[in-house]
Amino acid sequence: MGDKVRKFRVSSRKAFVGLTTAALAVTTLSIGATTAGFQSTSYARAELATEATVATPPVYNDQSAGSVLFINRFGELFLGGDRRSGNGAGAGNTAPTADPTKVEFPDGVKIVDAGGSTNDFHWNNVATGYSAIDTEGRVWTWGQVYPGGTRGIELMGRGNISLQASYTPGQVVTTAEGTPLPKIIDLQRSENQTYALDETGTMWVWGYGGENLPVSASYYSGNGAALPTRANTTAVQNGMGDCRADRNPANHGGDVTWHTIWGGNNSSGGVSTSGLIYTWGYDASNGIAQQQWSQRCPQLNEGANRVLFEQYPDLYRTADGKTYDPAELTTEALRNERYSEIVAHMTQQPLAQCATPTAKSIVDATECPVRQFGYSARAGRLLLQNGSLYTWMISNDQTYGYYFLGREGSTNQNDLNSRFRPNLALSNVNFTSPQVGSVSALTHDGKVYGWGRNNYCQAVGERTVGSADCGSNAGNDFVILPRPVAGIPQDATITGLSSNQCTTWARSDLGTMWAWGGGTMVSNNYVFCGTTGSAYGIYDQRKSTLQAPFGAPVRSVSTGTMPILD
Repeated sequence: MGDKVRKFRVSSRKAFVGLTTAALAVTTLSIGATTAGFQSTSYARAELATEATVATPPVYNDQSAGSVLFINRFGELFLGGDRRSGNGAGAGNTAPTADPTKVEFPDGVKIVDAGGSTNDFHWNNVATGYSAIDTEGRVWTWGQVYPGGTRGIELMGRGNISLQASYTPGQVVTTAEGTPLPKIIDLQRSENQTYALDETGTMWVWGYGGENLPVSASYYSGNGAALPTRANTTAVQNGMGDCRADRNPANHGGDVTWHTIWGGNNSSGGVSTSGLIYTWGYDASNGIAQQQWSQRCPQLNEGANRVLFEQYPDLYRTADGKTYDPAELTTEALRNERYSEIVAHMTQQPLAQCATPTAKSIVDATECPVRQFGYSARAGRLLLQNGSLYTWMISNDQTYGYYFLGREGSTNQNDLNSRFRPNLALSNVNFTSPQVGSVSALTHDGKVYGWGRNNYCQAVGERTVGSADCGSNAGNDFVILPRPVAGIPQDATITGLSSNQCTTWARSDLGTMWAWGGGTMVSNNYVFCGTTGSAYGIYDQRKSTLQAPFGAPVRSVSTGTMPILD
């Protein structure tokens, strides 16, 4: 990425229609609550979570470079677009413009979450790994994590499998310890890795063993983990060093129990049951200064945690009750000291609001302060339960993180350091839905905002510079600050969003649906959408028939916001 030639990486998320809690089930998250890039769901509500007025909605956020995944109300999964790493039905050569393929699972299996992610987020890398979770908390995988050789398929959590076996889902059944994989309540991805959270708060990980696999170096051999490996050990020091207490006690930050886990683009994060945010991955930073490093084991993210301490002083305190108030702590030395004191106290016991490992659906709808967390390329996003969305950059590379901020700080050339600390970008946010080069946000009053790269109208559904149509590349079309997505009627109340890397779908409370961005457009190299491939993404479901249940594909490169379901 950037000036470094990297070989292997990944990311993913959740399905398009669903819920987070019983109260939210029928009102707020109708698009995106069964999750495919993964962020969990309540399996007891599986039937309800996949209900929709259309039989096959797209998943919440699929981070594969050219695929599109659909889940219907019966728990059936379909895969369209790029299928060179396996169509889920035994073949690896399905044309990307062919009708979506029904993914084959054993009889009786009902899928509630699914997602994929592609090596380097790049169509030309021909390596996409897919994961799915069913109503029983079982995990299924197919595809490969990077091109060439056998290790691309051996790191799908199923051990040593054949190329033919990789084209069809198989269950991930055994951990690296030789024990059965427990019931999984949440599934996440980060380019070449898969993360799974069980009911005890243990995170199990597998995949390529580079910068994004959050385990001690001694936990895997060669370049990856072929079977699920525990990942609850944290680090104190920056970098790729070993974090096991028996091997490197100076770098051991203690073992934590996870409340939630959040995959992302080259970086990921988790919230411990103490209510603290830990992060790891290739694009790691402390959220305080202009720094970037590769972080193997999860490490406390100081900038993100300072936001929590400031915004929730009733929850985060020192042992003697002191809080984190920047106005009171007038120097950086005082702020650092208070931060350390609060961390020392909070790590001693669970925070009641975060004490239970949680199966989430897009957002964490408990009382734990972190509602949603995620990373785009070199940019972090922290959404609090109060609707405040904070963003920050990982490095000063404007090709990547700069356009994901969505706030004034990103345009202020004289205030460089503010970009590297979480600052408020948008208020009243329900949840965000990231693409490869842009971000969409749904507010609690049902409005959709977008920002980021808009060269094919993928950010806001219309051109913001020049006069070219959406099917032509306007390389200088960027949306720096959040703006309403064009083409959605003013009186529409949007209740959900769904995205793949270059396309976004929005659904109203009346069941009407719109889409904008890629028709045949695909993801290229971490932050770009382009035309090196031709994989159908948007289907006009108003034209659905028995012979064509998905409707008619949009065959243009991209489109401005268009209705696809009345």
